[in-house]
Amino acid sequence: MSFTSLTFVGFLLIVLALYWLARRQAWQNIILLAASYIFYGWLNPWYGVLLGLSSAADFFIALGIARYRNRSRALLTLSLLLNLGVLAFFKYYDFFNVGLVAQLAKVGVHADVFLVSILLPAGLSFYTLRKLAYILDVSRGAFQPVENFVDFSLYVSFFPQIVAGPIERIQKLLPQIQLPRTWKPEFFSAAWPLLVMGVFKKVVVADTISAVVDRIFGMQSPSKALVLAAVLGFTLQILADFSGYTDMARGIALLFGFETSENFNKPYLALTPSDFWNRWHITLSNFLRDYIFFPLRRALLKKRTLPAWLVQAIPPLVTMFVSGLWHGAGWTYLLWGIYYGVLIVIYQSSGIQVNWQQSNKLKVLIAWLVMFSLIVFGWFLFRAPSIAWAGQVLFQAAWLTKPQDAIIALMMLAMAAVYSFPLILKMLLDRFSKPGSWWLAAYFAVITIVTIVYINSSNPDFIYFQF
Repeated sequence: MSFTSLTFVGFLLIVLALYWLARRQAWQNIILLAASYIFYGWLNPWYGVLLGLSSAADFFIALGIARYRNRSRALLTLSLLLNLGVLAFFKYYDFFNVGLVAQLAKVGVHADVFLVSILLPAGLSFYTLRKLAYILDVSRGAFQPVENFVDFSLYVSFFPQIVAGPIERIQKLLPQIQLPRTWKPEFFSAAWPLLVMGVFKKVVVADTISAVVDRIFGMQSPSKALVLAAVLGFTLQILADFSGYTDMARGIALLFGFETSENFNKPYLALTPSDFWNRWHITLSNFLRDYIFFPLRRALLKKRTLPAWLVQAIPPLVTMFVSGLWHGAGWTYLLWGIYYGVLIVIYQSSGIQVNWQQSNKLKVLIAWLVMFSLIVFGWFLFRAPSIAWAGQVLFQAAWLTKPQDAIIALMMLAMAAVYSFPLILKMLLDRFSKPGSWWLAAYFAVITIVTIVYINSSNPDFIYFQF
């Protein structure tokens, strides 16, 4: 069920009516939990079963960790094996399956039985990290386990966030789940701009750009000019698509009285790789920082025999490798993760990270141009169908293979510029106009009309659904 479909609009209106008529917090939570499972299991009810079983397992494991401290390590290991095992099976089965069948064929073994394709449940990567963060916090005594199964299940399955985040921490969401909630007009007034902006980003910007981007990345031997234009288009597309989803998720949560985390903070204005990851997919970056980077760095600092440069280099390399691994089963994702790990190490070890952020305006502009170029190249690695395809484009493809390439590339760049303008204008209005100004009102009126015009031609799926 997509946020931009009429089915979802009808579903949301029914749930909102039942939810606010219930008045009592306990009934509101039950209604919201039931709605979350209906939403998640709309296309495949078995995914709802998987969600319920995994939530129940972690609920009782967390209680066990708190009550039986002598067995906490074993229970933590059990939770890690269950969560990471399920995630690895669904996420990487098809990737390793193809290679396994090919290797068996070389020795004369026909393994047709292994050719069954496994469909990744939408949102599995996101709600798995939510549960892992909860279990890890309970195991180290930073958070007491939740004793109400409905409240915990609602935290895990909260439908505005379950498919593509944000990866909300239980410390932020659970207190809101446990408090009484009554309707306030401010909920709608705060939610409406987020909903309008989110739908606009998705329907008008991301889906329009994707038609050309997907076509170019689907070509076997495109020219460098075409790919460069497509990568710039994808740079806009993925930001509009993913941040658009987050805006809608936050807006829907506000309609139910919940304040949720921001996931983006002008990421393309970053001056360094670390700055980019502090602005892009913020809740994932926070998870990787708190549960991989910092623990690994602390462990390495205790080993006084290791050289300082190695202690500094290993944590970002491992953290970004895990980020690439989390994003998908493909060598391009791993290469993309390693690429950012190397960039972070280079910036930190060379002193650029500090120097460029404390320089004059000209140096800051140069720093931004360099970092934006590095971001665009990163999206090239991320979006490339394969490493071989990326290598062919980089080292073998001509800049122009036929005259039409220049025309198509210029059209793509023009589209990216035109569809970037509303997002840049919104950023400027947020910075320079006063809240409630007529400029903002006029802006939202225009983008609402434009969105209505585009709505029937949109793609219901979001890019990050596949991760």
